[in-house]
Amino acid sequence: MRRLFFLLLLAVLLGTVVAGTGFLIARHSTDVSLVGHGKKVLTLTLDAPLADQATAPMLPFVGDDENVSLSLLYRGFLAARTDPSVTGVALEIRDANFGLAKAQELRRQISELNRAGKPVRCYLETAGEGGNGTLEYYLASACASIALAPAGEINLLGLFADSPFLRGGLDKLKIEPSFLTAGEFKSYGEIYTQARHSPAAKIALDALLDSFLGQIVDGIAADRKSDAATVRAWIDSAPISAADALEEHLVDEILYPDEFRAAIDKAEGDTPVPQQVPFLDYARSPVAQMTRGDSGSRVAVLFAQGAIVRGGGGSGPFGGETAIGSSDMATELHSLAEDDSVVAVVLRIDSPGGSALASDLILREVDRLREKKPVIVSMSDVAASGGYYIAAHATRIVAEPATITGSIGVVTGKLATGRFQEELLGVTHDPLQRGAHADLYSTLKPFDEQQTAILKKRIAEIYGRFLDHVATGRKLTREAVEAVAAGRVWTGADAMPRGLVDELGGLDRAIAIAREQAAIPAEKATGLIFLPKPQSFWELLASRGTPGLQAALTQALAAKLLGAEVAKQFGMIGGTRGFEGSGAGLPRAPLELELDAAWQSFAHGL
Repeated sequence: MRRLFFLLLLAVLLGTVVAGTGFLIARHSTDVSLVGHGKKVLTLTLDAPLADQATAPMLPFVGDDENVSLSLLYRGFLAARTDPSVTGVALEIRDANFGLAKAQELRRQISELNRAGKPVRCYLETAGEGGNGTLEYYLASACASIALAPAGEINLLGLFADSPFLRGGLDKLKIEPSFLTAGEFKSYGEIYTQARHSPAAKIALDALLDSFLGQIVDGIAADRKSDAATVRAWIDSAPISAADALEEHLVDEILYPDEFRAAIDKAEGDTPVPQQVPFLDYARSPVAQMTRGDSGSRVAVLFAQGAIVRGGGGSGPFGGETAIGSSDMATELHSLAEDDSVVAVVLRIDSPGGSALASDLILREVDRLREKKPVIVSMSDVAASGGYYIAAHATRIVAEPATITGSIGVVTGKLATGRFQEELLGVTHDPLQRGAHADLYSTLKPFDEQQTAILKKRIAEIYGRFLDHVATGRKLTREAVEAVAAGRVWTGADAMPRGLVDELGGLDRAIAIAREQAAIPAEKATGLIFLPKPQSFWELLASRGTPGLQAALTQALAAKLLGAEVAKQFGMIGGTRGFEGSGAGLPRAPLELELDAAWQSFAHGL
């Protein structure tokens, strides 16, 4: 296998000069056409998961571009607003595979483009065929018009939340969960310790669903020029056929895809007909790279996405799960503090938390950066627990109404498998130890009484430190923070009146506040830079060596030859834990990643 890899690598490298030259020429010619004076309609299809920032390295000799991300879409929408050559956007929504807060950011960008006289027209083959299409329709409702396929339907079903509880299965397997928390609402460990939601968890989750549904209903009602009662009636009568959706004014037209494309050309009414240009190509072109401002003043947007861990972060060679490494983030924050051309920083957070120690180390660098320039936090889908911890001292905090935030609490624990191994598998252990609590983190047995007392004291100390950081950063009393803490999660809309965030909005508002805090006059142009940048091929080669390069090339070629979705199905790209060096491509859930983050730091997860 290794010989085959090196032969493949040699062939690829020999072809790089010729292929790379042609590739660069092709890209250059595409860029020139994008910045020309001809009118254009941008075409965009949403059909894949959407991270805040692309982290996968780009390998130019296999034709890779920057992966689609919210950052890339934002740059395209922002440039299109003032680009006289752009007359509108044709948006096809096949799958809204992201959170409600990201949908609100995209809705805001769609609305801004509509207000700029560049209508965004949306096409839905269906909204949730065989599934819940509420998010797809909520996003589409911000468009200037919606077209639906004749056989499509609007599955505006509302919200359904289900949590698996593993306690019964663990009991049968003789696996003993041992978890401790600070805060009655800190419910992470309940999936292992309970058979259903605790009363506290149910209160918090019910409040989240109520807030989410209210936001969805109000947004659809406003954009479809209806009222909340009518939208709730739509929800309760869904699924809705194409004919009924047209009659009830959920959509504006019933069209096949080719008819929609023809209608876009006709709607523009210009001669010659505007060129249809892929939105992503436009967003990657020089016209959307707003990196320079007057006198070198720039605002940096730094993305922090994934579970928070000590040391290095990042993702697998081609995306999948991501992690915020305390060392990597500290380096980025320190560099921004030393860069005199950067006058303010927007820290965009999409994280459920992780290691308490790593979160504290990152917060320290946020504090040092804030001593020199404003730091504005923009919250994405989730900025909770450790994700809130690193935001607590920001100059200002901006959240989407649907951001999940708060979760100010601590959880630690383990699954003890000793009985499972011995009684069911016949595997025995004969441990030896030096030190009264050397086996504290052993997974053979649960915490004993003395160990439980030690850990309770420790997590109480961490919880107190968390409360103090929030009180200091938010200028609240300790008592006021305790009243909204205890591990409870809030939507951004509910967090604002409780003092956990300053205002509601997205990247536009956070950047505007950054400019205000940096005393940049309204008429002065300001460049934007988006960080961290994906690794180049040569950085990947230098930092990861041959094994990392082999993984990257294997995944790149698998994606190119089989297609990304097929490759993912076979576990060839994304969704693995191999990048952490803790497994061999084993799939795992996001919650497991959070728990691993706590264990990596010997276990005090936020």
